[in-house]
Amino acid sequence: MTLSMRTLIVSGCALALVPVMLPLAGLSQTSILPNPPPPPPASQHPHAPQFAAIKPSSPHNVRAPRPVAAVPAVTSPVPTPALAPAAATPPPRGFIADVSLADIGFVNGLRFSNLGGRSDIFVPVPEGDGLAVRDLVLVIDDVSAHDARRNLEVQVNDRTAIAVALDGNSRGRTISVPLHNIAPKDGYLKLSFLYSGAATLDRCIDVRSIGDTLTIDPETAVNIAIDQAGSLGVATTAALMPRDVAIVLPGRRAVTNEIATAITVARSLISSGRHVSFYRGYGALAELAKGDTDGRWTRGVVLVGPLADAIGVIDSPVAKLAGDFRSFGTLAAVRVGGSPALVVSDIDVVSAGHLFASPLLAVTRGVPSATVGDSVAPEQPTDRMTFDQLAVAPAHADVYGRADLIAVVDTRRLPSGTRPTRLLLDLMVAPDGAGERAVVSVFVNERLLGSTVAATSETTHLDLTLPEGLVGTSANVRAIIQRDSPQGDCRVEPQGYPAQLLGSSSLVLTSTDGTAHDFADLSPRFAHGLELLLPASAADQPNLVLGLIAEVANQLSPDVTPLRVNLIAAGNAPEPAEPFIAVSDISPAGATPRVRFDRGRVAVTDRAGHTLLDLGGFNGAVAQIVTAGDHPGLWIKPMSTDGSAPAPVDLHLDHGDVAFVDAEGVALAMSTERDTVVKISYPDEVSWLTVAERFRSWIIGGLWLLATAALLLTLQRLFRRRSARTSD
Repeated sequence: MTLSMRTLIVSGCALALVPVMLPLAGLSQTSILPNPPPPPPASQHPHAPQFAAIKPSSPHNVRAPRPVAAVPAVTSPVPTPALAPAAATPPPRGFIADVSLADIGFVNGLRFSNLGGRSDIFVPVPEGDGLAVRDLVLVIDDVSAHDARRNLEVQVNDRTAIAVALDGNSRGRTISVPLHNIAPKDGYLKLSFLYSGAATLDRCIDVRSIGDTLTIDPETAVNIAIDQAGSLGVATTAALMPRDVAIVLPGRRAVTNEIATAITVARSLISSGRHVSFYRGYGALAELAKGDTDGRWTRGVVLVGPLADAIGVIDSPVAKLAGDFRSFGTLAAVRVGGSPALVVSDIDVVSAGHLFASPLLAVTRGVPSATVGDSVAPEQPTDRMTFDQLAVAPAHADVYGRADLIAVVDTRRLPSGTRPTRLLLDLMVAPDGAGERAVVSVFVNERLLGSTVAATSETTHLDLTLPEGLVGTSANVRAIIQRDSPQGDCRVEPQGYPAQLLGSSSLVLTSTDGTAHDFADLSPRFAHGLELLLPASAADQPNLVLGLIAEVANQLSPDVTPLRVNLIAAGNAPEPAEPFIAVSDISPAGATPRVRFDRGRVAVTDRAGHTLLDLGGFNGAVAQIVTAGDHPGLWIKPMSTDGSAPAPVDLHLDHGDVAFVDAEGVALAMSTERDTVVKISYPDEVSWLTVAERFRSWIIGGLWLLATAALLLTLQRLFRRRSARTSD
């Protein structure tokens, strides 16, 4: 075979292999590693675990898409669709709301120590309405001075959800516990926290030597998934609202009933631990209702005003209701930008706002829209109120060596015109295995009022007198149970014995006669009704003063107190017709203010004349107790140039009759009747009294010298007269 024939044969084979090699050339640009698994179907949850499955091989004529074409084909000019982004995580369907321990009253969380303890709490979780319990976000602080093997077990509805090993050196440790859509029982989810530990194999030790503390932080929360297509009821929407809530009034000038409704709703939200902001107009609703990237419901929205004004901004239609709307209010659960929201509408009387603030709101669970009529609060006893009637949460604990039983009494719930004078405390304390009795010591607002030895087979009763001025807007009752602990003597294993503060405990009441001397004295006077006298500019700019008014109304009045709003024109003095809160530059008619602003610059000084607070550069507000005619009230004067008042998140008005409020809270509270350390002064006012006060020591010294000189002159004249008589 010649060389030319060999060359011809090789060339022919090469040309024959070209059609076969061209398709393989495109595939040869991929990796030699095995092909990645196909993406999960779109209906599968992005966080669901993936499991491999054995599938039959694909047909030979089905090929994977080629990421890069080897040779572009010549086709007709048809636009090529853009490639979809690879590995894109689909956004969560719906929203996620949370119910934290702080939301249900455990503002300080739960604390365990001494290598043992248990606490059971019940978290209210609305049922139905497209809700599902998603997970428990556990936030703990774990501190231990010495080494020990410790753990925390969490049970949900009496079934163990997780057991956590503790290292003794963790702050803000966050643990997510999946709950797999566990169903609540009777509207509650039972959470049990069991803390235990050991330092050695020998039980004969004193557990106090470990120095351990475990705190379940109040940020611990149950996450609840809200279906995007679900229809929430009014009560469910209100219960699941986030910590930040925006109350939006119509863009037009607000009427007095709408302002009263907005403040009533804000007062109720603030009392539940939420932070409220006021807005005017529906232009920013889309931004306010927007959730975060994780689908979490971050801000609640409450629309105040007629439904007709909100029809253009809400997503879901509202059911058509029959009735005369001039005498009925409306509560409706709607969607704004996909997020749940509420519409509260009152026409003639504030009825829907009252229902929102009352415990009867629970009847609207599963009801997307309801009409509300006027209601009258039931009469309460005026001589005695039990803890059960005051809705005080029951306190119980296992006593190893010492335990605290804490109850917080909200005195704003007391009947109108009454104040507490005595505390009748009932406790049940179990004796230990040896029959030894415990000692009970009771503190009220951190003042020891009494102590006794606990009874063994019956209720322990304590009758304690409450000193004048000790109880303000709240009474923090703390009962300390102490007993000799047998642990460490090698006889028995450490064992806790239960103790409980009973709901039959009560407050003995008396009437509040006379004038109010402290801010807390206004609460029983505001119980039957409260008049809000606001500047006329509040109807056009609700964010100027409504934030502070809502905070003050929450501090000094119960949630069910009816509110009535009157607008005061600029330059006019408020004229109250009932107990009131007035915001104005001029004091109410007929009132004698404790701090006067018509005497020049105002300052707070000590008795030596040193300035502690100068209102010349103060941009907050001054709140003081005044009496206009026969009506007690609170006068608030904004110190800013535009008439705005600060809206602090943490505001406490309790003792004192004058308070200086800034953006952080109460900068200074004082009593003009009792304080001997500080006083109100007017540096620009010059009078004989001011001069005498400033030069008091010099004046006293000068008078002393004059008296001494007069005495010496008198004695000298007497001596001269006696000498003259003797010489004669």
